Amino acid sequence: MDTQLSASNEQIDVLVVIDTDYVMKHYPNPSQDPNNPTGIDHNSQHMIVSNSNAISGQGSADLNFSAKAGDNVSFRSTSIYQNSDDAVIIYNIKYWSGDQVFNNFVYNAVIRKQAVVPNYDSPNGLPANTANITFSSFDSRVRSTGTENFYVQFALYTIDPNNSDRQILYGYYYWDPTITVK
Repeated sequence: MDTQLSASNEQIDVLVVIDTDYVMKHYPNPSQDPNNPTGIDHNSQHMIVSNSNAISGQGSADLNFSAKAGDNVSFRSTSIYQNSDDAVIIYNIKYWSGDQVFNNFVYNAVIRKQAVVPNYDSPNGLPANTANITFSSFDSRVRSTGTENFYVQFALYTIDPNNSDRQILYGYYYWDPTITVK
């Protein structure tokens, strides 16, 4: 008998890419208080999840994705600049209405001691070089079924005009996607 067993829970990864130019142009005076971020429209955020979990809104700020109780959900964020100029860090996923389906979120790190990076001495970046890189994710385990509307809160950083090696806080923002757990 050739039976393959698998765990009942799934790892669901959500990549959030934020167009920081749009955010700063349309919301130039953001909150400096992480407990009271500035709400923004849904035109600058792009959330991507595996197609098997996408219900609607793939690639938009209105991503509605599915999960099951017991699944692990990880949010990873970056600016459209891959955090090299402007940078974003998701610092809170906060329930606001519907069924509360997420447990608390925590930051986790994975350190790759030989992560691949482009070879800067080559015109096409190959063969790849390796470097020590720390990858982070904001993680939760799904606790129950239902539909939750939640806030994604993030900090936006820009290059310090007095020191181009340093990024400084620009402000705190949030928007409101949805998750459906069946």
